[in-house]
Formats: sequence, C-alpha cells, structure tokens
Amino acid sequence: MKLLTFLGAGKYQPTRYIYQGQDCLTSFSPIASCAFLRPTQVIVFVTDEVKTKTLPEFLKEVPAGTEVITREIPIGADEQQLWQIFDALAGSVSPGEEVAFDITNGFRSFPLLGLLAAAFLRSGFNVNLRAVLYGAFDASRLVSPDETPMIDLTPMLTLLEWSSAADRFNRTGDARYLASLIRQQRRALGIAAKNDPQRKNEAGRLGNLAGALEDVSHSLRLIRPFQTMRSTSGLSERVQAAMPALQGSAASQPFLMLLESIQNTYTPLGMSDPLDPAQAQQSIGKQREIIQWYAEREQWVQAATLAREWMVNWIMFQMQLFDICERDDRRRIEEVINSESHQYKTACQKKEPFRSLFLRQVPQVEEALELWNILADTRNDINHAGMRRDPGAPDDLIKQLQKIIERINRLPLEHGA
Repeated sequence: MKLLTFLGAGKYQPTRYIYQGQDCLTSFSPIASCAFLRPTQVIVFVTDEVKTKTLPEFLKEVPAGTEVITREIPIGADEQQLWQIFDALAGSVSPGEEVAFDITNGFRSFPLLGLLAAAFLRSGFNVNLRAVLYGAFDASRLVSPDETPMIDLTPMLTLLEWSSAADRFNRTGDARYLASLIRQQRRALGIAAKNDPQRKNEAGRLGNLAGALEDVSHSLRLIRPFQTMRSTSGLSERVQAAMPALQGSAASQPFLMLLESIQNTYTPLGMSDPLDPAQAQQSIGKQREIIQWYAEREQWVQAATLAREWMVNWIMFQMQLFDICERDDRRRIEEVINSESHQYKTACQKKEPFRSLFLRQVPQVEEALELWNILADTRNDINHAGMRRDPGAPDDLIKQLQKIIERINRLPLEHGA
C-alpha cells in the first residue's frame, strides 16, 4: 500500500497521535500514519524550501523497511501550479492500487488538493482508498494537550458523490445514482443495527425508497408512462416511511436536503391508476406532462417516441375509445389516422377543401392531422437512427420537436372542445 502525503515548512511539535485505539508519539503526522496503516511505500510531496528545511528531520523518523520517494512540487501560487500538484498526485498512483493519504501538513491549499485528488482517484482510477487521515492538532488543545486525534476523512468523500448524483438528477431527472448512495446507507445501517429489529426495519425502508427511485428512473428512461405514473404516485409514501432512518443517519443529510427537489420533480407525474377509463382525461394530461418533462431535460428520443403514441391516445380518447392499450382498436385508429392524414396532405397540396370521414369527433382535426404528418416524419427520423437519404441535422430535429410539443400542448383535453 502507498501513503501519499505533504510536508510543510512550519515548526513541528511532538504530540501523541491517536487512531482506532493505536497511538504514536512523533512530530510528523505522516510518521503516525505509517505506524497506523503500515504502508510499504511513502510518497512525500515537498517544495524546494521544505526539501532542505523539514525533509531531513522527517526521514530520520521513517520506520525501517518503508520505501520513501520524494517528489518536488510548486508552492501552488496560481491555478497552473495547483494543476501541476494535482498531476503529481495523480501520476503517483496506478489504477486499482491500494492507497492512503495523510493531508495534515503542507501549505493551506494542499490538504484540499489531497482530498479532491483522493476522490478523483477513487472514482476515475478505481483505486482502493484505504484512508484519508488528518491529524487534528489544534483540536487536541481542547481535549488533551498531549494527544492529537487522527481523523479519517474518507466518509466525507461521499459528499462529492452526493454532489455528482445531485447534479445528474437536476440536469436529467435520473435518480439512480442517488438511489445507489441510499443503498450504501441502507447497508451501513443494517450492519450497525445488528440484532435490533427496529433499526433493521428502518434500514429495509431505506432500501424500499432506493428501489422506488430506481423504478421511476428506469420507467422514464425506457418510456413507460403508466409505470412512471404509478411509481411516482407512491413515492411520497416511501419517503415518509424512510424518514426516521434518513433523519437518524448523519451521512444521509445531503439526501434530506434534496428531498423537496426530488418530490417536486416527480410528484406532478404521479397517478395511481392511469388506465382507469373513468380517469382517461387525467391520464392523457399526465402523459402530456411527461412529454414536456422529457423536453425540459433534453431527452429528445423519449419525447419524440412518447409524443407519437400520445397523439394516438388523444385521438382514441376523443373518439371515446378509453382502452388505449387494446391492440386491435389501436391498430385500426392508427390506420385511420395515417389514411386521413395522407388525404389531408393531398388536399392541402391541391388547395382543395378537406372533410374528415372517420375523425369528425376529433376537435381541431385538421391541426391534429397536420401535426401527425410532421411528428411521424420527425419521430421516424430519430427512432430509425437517421437511416434515410436525407436525415435531419440534430439541431433541426430538436427545433422541430420543440415546435411539435408546443402544438401538442395547445390541443384540448376535453371531449369535442
């Protein structure tokens, strides 16, 4: 295992470092980290000043048999130098290695750089991060003047993971990464619960919440509007059931801060029984909201696919065919729409009047048929991966979809409106 650490140019005082029942009397926290973690190699990052002023004394205390590699770094006076330090840290580790950091010493920016580098190496290089140790020397003055607690900051790296998961959710509405972090909390709570049935039950409710978030996310990504509605309608209940575990876990605080945003994003899409004929109008409205939800998050493939199916559903609803998943009815309606949309297009080209034969019940039928022609062509171009001689450019397809969705939003939901 490698230990990566910094040294500064300050005055080092001896203290007894305490970590997980172990202690080590030394002036240098990395020496204590060597005693606690027993690395085979220590990589020390030093500036020119530190190399001559502090490093010689440090090397005298390194345990026998521990390889020491010294790497010079700049003082971090500007952004370019900070990136040079980061590059030196990242270049010292190979993918899959087991590493630890001691970020106690060095210039003020160095501990932060070390913490960020540790987070990057864990996620980007898949390193096994054993610990990120910090000797809280100042805190020791408040507890015991002779002892300094050594704190492992590794759990705080999850804050960066929460940040990444929150960013993904805010941009795309995808909560799978949030769910993954909740599952980590569920496992930790389950282990800590041991034989406590109440705490085990609370851990199980965290797992249920994670499952609900994954179900919503998968349903949206795979364009399952009815499953999306059912899953989101039950989400608040899962949140409330998991609240005792969330409030009782310090590591779950980032998720608690995101709860309002999550519920505001998903709850408007919820409906407990979207295929109930008595609630057909509400279901059609919710489907249209999901199309808008996709567009707002630039999920254009999903938006185009659902918009095409929504047009069929809307016309079936206007014709009082409420079982929109009945395959034979759906096929017949699609045939009628295709036929009449072709006739409408021909009539427009010939500048002749058009009169619908089978869709007279549909309000704004000419608008609907014109919209169908445009939507069908746009959707086919997207869903068939542009396998045509004149595929649309991405920017043009997006602009076309935005216009289509605006027109869809203007179609009335009421019968015969």
